[in-house]
Amino acid sequence: MRQRILRTFALAATAALALAGCGGGTGSSGDGSFDPNAVFRYAVPGMPTSFDPRLSAPLDPVFLDVVYESLVGRTPAGELRPGLATEWEFTEDHKSLTLTLREGVTFHNGAPFDSAAVVASLDAFRAKGAQAASLKTVTTVEAIDKYAVRIDFSQPSGYMLNILAGEAGIVVEPKALADPDLGTKPVGTGAFELSGLRQGKITFTKFDKYWNADKTTIGGIEMTVFADEPTRLRSVVSGEMDGSTISAGQIEEAEANGLSLVRGPNSTINGILLNTKASEFGDPLVRKALMYAIDREAISESLFDGGCTPTVQPFSKGFWPNVPDLDDAGRFHDVAKARQFLADAGLPDGFSFELVNGPNTTYQDLSQILQAQLKEVGIDAKVRTLEFSQMIQDRRTGNFSAAVSLLQVGRPDPSQFVADFYLPGGGYNAGGFSLDGVADLLAESRASSDEKERQGPTRQIISDVFEAGPPVIPVCGVQWVAAFGPGVTGFQVPKFGDYDFASIKISR
Repeated sequence: MRQRILRTFALAATAALALAGCGGGTGSSGDGSFDPNAVFRYAVPGMPTSFDPRLSAPLDPVFLDVVYESLVGRTPAGELRPGLATEWEFTEDHKSLTLTLREGVTFHNGAPFDSAAVVASLDAFRAKGAQAASLKTVTTVEAIDKYAVRIDFSQPSGYMLNILAGEAGIVVEPKALADPDLGTKPVGTGAFELSGLRQGKITFTKFDKYWNADKTTIGGIEMTVFADEPTRLRSVVSGEMDGSTISAGQIEEAEANGLSLVRGPNSTINGILLNTKASEFGDPLVRKALMYAIDREAISESLFDGGCTPTVQPFSKGFWPNVPDLDDAGRFHDVAKARQFLADAGLPDGFSFELVNGPNTTYQDLSQILQAQLKEVGIDAKVRTLEFSQMIQDRRTGNFSAAVSLLQVGRPDPSQFVADFYLPGGGYNAGGFSLDGVADLLAESRASSDEKERQGPTRQIISDVFEAGPPVIPVCGVQWVAAFGPGVTGFQVPKFGDYDFASIKISR
């Protein structure tokens, strides 16, 4: 089967968003006038882990997407589109992919973008670091022209289009790749350049030589760190910040203060990551006890005002890997059954373990609720709060028993969640959880680029892992919500964690 995506990213569509008028510093669009030089002030919960994609963490795209671009583009709604590659074509067996690259692109340091830069980045990413696992099937990357690259795979890899739309598809200026300071001095092709980085504040300035600079409708971005959600919301209410993500439980307060909201489904879940080599979590019966001990509907109503969909599977309704038979989360809350699982595991009196969380208010509150619910079945969870950087390090190294966390399950591709959490050697499978058949089903799912063809094997993985007692205990599917002050428009829900700051418009 051949798949070919042509240049459908029409410049006419871009022109509709372009700045109109060159005098007085005011643009005009269908939603009114805006200031193209305005700086968008955005409140964030923490600092970036690293601007080096090899060292970045799953929630870093909010920073990386500002300065970098990927080979394959993806809209905030999740639709693939041309990025640094304008065309792509698989061979019929999906074992080779040819990319036609965008011409006239410049890196922030003035170097030209070409096929050599693509080869350098992909080779560096697959050699080591956070992106290596998702590029595991890549065998060779070859420049076949100044603006054309061929990627060969060890097995059919239709899923790779989504991978190349994420961090693994980012192209870094080749000399910067060798710079040990890349983590704090990124050199990409994105709409903005990093102009300031200090503890608690990150600033970006519009890149005037951006290949599509007319699309950029703000002059820069200023991100300020507020660790807890109440403070972030107050910063927007006071006018100190222009916008911030908020929890579903803060919607009423935000609306009462006259803020505008952007909300929608997101491919992240709140859940518990278990280390199957720690405490009692190596026993499937214990993991099943945790699954049935949690009252997800009560958590959704009490902590999120119903804005976090109860779920016992990673993928909520509306995402193609979702298993319909597991949608009724309420039927999987059964205290008596949870106790029976513990008894069958030889733990009739329960057990104790440490449950860690990050400094975010929501996860501290969620941990307290989970602690109380687990207590009802005889499980004693001792809660401890860590800094974000420590949480990330411990999750990667396995220095934890269980962690309450926000987990990205759909980026860059749903199969990567399976590889990272359900396969031995996975980046977040510290305990070495394994289940017969999962690797073969994963290969079957990854072979095609057609979601309908991929759905069967992926759903089977989710069902089989659920029956085996999963190493990730889902609690609820996140509804992404952000609040914005007066005059801010253009921000879209990042369904798979893809952020488009260039389209924001501000009228002060």
